[in-house]
Amino acid sequence: MKMRSLLSLSIAALLSTPVLATTISGKVTDPAGNPVAGAEVKIEGTRRVAMTDENGVYRFEGVAQPHVHLHVFSPQFIHGDNDLGDIQGDQTVNFILSPASVENIVVTATALNSSVLESVTPVTVISADKLRKIEAPTLGETLKNTAGVHSTYFGPVSSSPIIRGNDGPRVKIVQNGLDVSDVSRVGPDHNVASSTASATQIEVLRGPATLQYGSGAIGGVVNIVDKRIPQYHVDGVEGEAEVSYSTVNEGKYTRGDVTGGSGNIVWHLDGYYRDTENADIPGYASVDPDEDEEKGVLEDSQMETSNLVAGISYVADEGYFGFAVEQLDNEYGVPGHSHEHEEEHEEHEDEEGVSLDVDMTRYQAAGEWHSPMEGLTNIKFAGSYTDYEHTEIEDGEPATVFSNESSDIRVSLYHEEVQGWHGVFGMQFAHSDYAAEGEEAFTPANTSTNYAFYVVEQKKVGDLTFELGGRLENTAYDAQDSDVELDIFHEDEEEHEEDEHDEEDHDGEEHGTEFSFPEYDFTSLSLSAGVNWEYTDGQSVAVTLSRSERAPSQQELFSAGQHLATESYEVGLVFDMDDEGHIEDELRDVNEEVSTNLDVTFRKFTGDWGYSVSFFYNQADDYIFQSNTGLLALTEHEEHDEDDAELEEDHSDEDTTPVYYFQQADADIWGVEAEAYVDLNDAFRLTVFSDYINAEVEDDNLPRTPPMRFGSELSYVNDGLTADVGFTWYDDQTDVASYETTTDGYTLVNANVQYEISGQGVDWVLFAKGSNLTDEEARVHTSFLKDKAPLPGRNITFGVRALF
Repeated sequence: MKMRSLLSLSIAALLSTPVLATTISGKVTDPAGNPVAGAEVKIEGTRRVAMTDENGVYRFEGVAQPHVHLHVFSPQFIHGDNDLGDIQGDQTVNFILSPASVENIVVTATALNSSVLESVTPVTVISADKLRKIEAPTLGETLKNTAGVHSTYFGPVSSSPIIRGNDGPRVKIVQNGLDVSDVSRVGPDHNVASSTASATQIEVLRGPATLQYGSGAIGGVVNIVDKRIPQYHVDGVEGEAEVSYSTVNEGKYTRGDVTGGSGNIVWHLDGYYRDTENADIPGYASVDPDEDEEKGVLEDSQMETSNLVAGISYVADEGYFGFAVEQLDNEYGVPGHSHEHEEEHEEHEDEEGVSLDVDMTRYQAAGEWHSPMEGLTNIKFAGSYTDYEHTEIEDGEPATVFSNESSDIRVSLYHEEVQGWHGVFGMQFAHSDYAAEGEEAFTPANTSTNYAFYVVEQKKVGDLTFELGGRLENTAYDAQDSDVELDIFHEDEEEHEEDEHDEEDHDGEEHGTEFSFPEYDFTSLSLSAGVNWEYTDGQSVAVTLSRSERAPSQQELFSAGQHLATESYEVGLVFDMDDEGHIEDELRDVNEEVSTNLDVTFRKFTGDWGYSVSFFYNQADDYIFQSNTGLLALTEHEEHDEDDAELEEDHSDEDTTPVYYFQQADADIWGVEAEAYVDLNDAFRLTVFSDYINAEVEDDNLPRTPPMRFGSELSYVNDGLTADVGFTWYDDQTDVASYETTTDGYTLVNANVQYEISGQGVDWVLFAKGSNLTDEEARVHTSFLKDKAPLPGRNITFGVRALF
């Protein structure tokens, strides 16, 4: 096999430069003179990285760049840098790093790769070590204890993050900076198709100042970072493997990832397999259980998932280029359907419930070229193609097939400083071909095309860091014609009997209207400005003001039909529906959502204690939201059993679904999120966090607004033993929207312990973690299934991890 093919030789010619016999070395210490081991020293504009040894010493041989700018990163210290300028001969460069009381990690999702403490935008980075402690089968549940982040929770099988009360298309989920391209933004029953099993970190950026990812990311961005496309040299082989077992659902989990390299070629493999049964719960799944419902188990909450990723890169000092492919197979149940129609249709009691069968193949390429020409310091390229399909299965038979073929391409160009300003400008193209086929296809097939140009600039003036950004984006939708049928059931029986038209509807006559959609085209302009001021040593305040325009998503526009998994009838923005559920023949106009956001963040990040507190206010014009109309639509089960005398009596309970209508109105969303921590001594740290959101639309509350909560954790670290115990208290949610019920509060108690054993070439980690240790019944207010699917009961997970 010829490793140096014509392609690799071409890449080598582009990325390689002559080597100069220049050596740069030095020592990294803290203010007391103690060495900082394991610090990462980088030469800006190259792929060269050196790690400090146990004495804090680093060394670069054969440095090729005449102009050298060094950066030093260590999670427990504030970032250090030194611009050496044009050098001649060997150099000795020492660094003294100030300690940080927070884990100060470089944020790859920010345009200029700022650290957590330097970021103008409020950001949280979850490192690999912490991620292994909190990892759950779904992304939403993994992140739900992060300040300002909640979960949509569609049972243990599916959930997405909610950031500052925003979910769906307002929260962009990307993997290594590229859209995950699943259909998780279409409905809460669709799980995020990106895995955290081999993630090196997860970055949560709050607020709309994330213009390199899309104007629609008004809530924020979640970036899952992994090593599927290696970016740095690796000599030999490194990786980790893990097996674990969970008691609450008899869950078996196995994962592993390996990275290896020789010379300029670096490869990566990772994968995992998860198999669970139905989850145990305290009490009944339903708030009002029927006599046939089984106690202590959440039906249809099982899942079986396998995922495999392979990637390879060519890495040189002046850049890299790589390619990766991923295959995901995921089959999981949809809770909340097990007990429907049992009393009326006893002969079908043994039929299976509703499940989803997901199949996704994703191809991804990425590259970086340093100093390609005069005026540019760097060019980054990333592209992906995703073929996603999932089938909704009802009673063992395929009901509806959803598919999405999408492409996402991004090119970013970083320029040299101009009057102190340095930054990036870029272009992005995205295309999606979405289709849904079957009886429950509630959105028509459509294609969407997106073009965008963005720029982010930054300048440091003394203790001030200024940041400006803008994005111009065009989004176009082309949807197929759609036939809409909506039969409304009126709960007032007397009114129902007097309404002759309704009687005809309930006798089985279909009343559908066919709509022909024009091409919808939206042009969005978003701007942001921010400043971070370190007003005294170790303390800063960051202020960001932004104005974002967001085009509606395809689900918000075109939904019109029964959504099997969520047991609802969804009506999109383009349809003109009155209070009685009648849909006019003419389509209505749709406006872009315009959001003005002010964000103020205070941070302290040195010494033995620290904090981060953010206040935010978001005023939105034409805010798009989905609310319960109070109307009930007859389901397909009603077409029709005319001989069933009992069927008419039980329409409102068993054979109807609530109608949810996408609407637009002005909204005000404001709140606060805070986290503080103090080191009690060298071994113990106490952490507390809290968040509160108030969300109103005109004269009503926004539906599914997260409740106020408060959490605390006491952690211990010493001689390979790590342990923590904590709780999270959720308040009652009584500020609800029309036709929305209140939710009782609850308290969850969690604990974690692990012990590290160093070995010859392999380090072992034995771990156990417990969740909901008091076995409390907890219903998530932000969930569409809150009255049918509580959180799992007491769970103990134990396992072993090997690092080599």
